Amino acid sequence: MIGAGPREALAALEGADCLVPAEQVGLAIDQIAVRLALELVDADPLLLTVMHGGLPFSAELMKRLAFPLQLGYVHVGRYGDRTQGGELRWHHRPEQNLEGRTVLLVDDIFDRGVTLAELCRWARDAGARRVLTAVLVDKEVAAPRPLSVDYAALRCPDRYLFGCGMDYQGYWRNLPAIYALAPDAEAVS
Repeated sequence: MIGAGPREALAALEGADCLVPAEQVGLAIDQIAVRLALELVDADPLLLTVMHGGLPFSAELMKRLAFPLQLGYVHVGRYGDRTQGGELRWHHRPEQNLEGRTVLLVDDIFDRGVTLAELCRWARDAGARRVLTAVLVDKEVAAPRPLSVDYAALRCPDRYLFGCGMDYQGYWRNLPAIYALAPDAEAVS
C-alpha cells in the first residue's frame, strides 16, 4: 500500500488500536524530562532532533527542559518508499560543531536500532565528548539491536505504530496519541 492517500490514512486510523492515549504520552514525556534534566542541567547539551519523526517529541521535551541547551537537527533516511531499511542517506547535517559537546539525539522510536547506532557513531566520530539517546517509544522487538537507548519514555509492542511523530504512509505524525495499525492491515502495509 505504498503511496497511500488521505482516504487510506483515515481508514487506517479508524481500524487502529489506541495503545497510548495523549494524556499518558504527556505524562511519560514529563517523567523523561525530569530524568534528563538531572543528568544534563550543567552539561551545555546540544539536542539533535532526528527528522522527521523526532520533531514532535523534541518539541514537547524542550518545553520541559528549563536550562540552557542548543538545538539542531539531523535528517537521514534508510527507507525512502520501501518498507525495509537500506543504507543510511544523509539529507542534512547540523551546523553546530560537535567537538567536545554532550550530544542528545532525540528520535520518535527505537525499533531495530540501525539508524540510531549509525548516528551515535557519526556523533562520536565528529568529536562529541558524550552521546546520549532519548526516544519516545522503545519498541519491544525480539531481534538483537546494536545498542540500547539511554532514555525511553514509553515501551510499546512490536507492531506498526503511528502518531506522535511516527507515520502511516507519510500521514498521522500529528496525532497526540500512539496507535497501532490493525493486524490485518499490517500484512498489506
